[in-house]
Amino acid sequence: MSRDGALEKVRAARWWVIGVVLVVAAAGALLSSQRFQRAPTGEAMAVGGGRPQLLDFGMGVCEQCKRMQPVMAQAAWELGDRLDVHTLDIRWPANEQLGRRFGLRVIPLIVLTDADGRELWRHEGFVDFPEISRVVAERLGPAPAGRPPVPVRE
Repeated sequence: MSRDGALEKVRAARWWVIGVVLVVAAAGALLSSQRFQRAPTGEAMAVGGGRPQLLDFGMGVCEQCKRMQPVMAQAAWELGDRLDVHTLDIRWPANEQLGRRFGLRVIPLIVLTDADGRELWRHEGFVDFPEISRVVAERLGPAPAGRPPVPVRE
């Protein structure tokens, strides 16, 4: 093989790698922005929906917010019969507006509301599930017998 042929193969391989990296980066950005769009957003969803709400305001790129994901999943599983659990990406305009309603200053912001949308409790920064469970029991009353707990890995 000639030197020119070898250089051409190296250039082609380099462009192929760059293309793969760009596709992976674009797919990651798309998935990150859609991950938090699982539920309806904004005032109609989160406030006064007839059930208490546990709201997690954050962003997909925030490390503390990422640590909250398994905690909120466990909260949805173990407390879902008592309240609605929502993870809200503040990059969405309706979520940003709702965050302003609750005086969002730091993410993650965890807010517990009653069925009428009144704030019962808030926590700025990471909080573990035992603390959330304790606060929910304290503010909403003891939990009825329900599903077995699900272990959460950190």
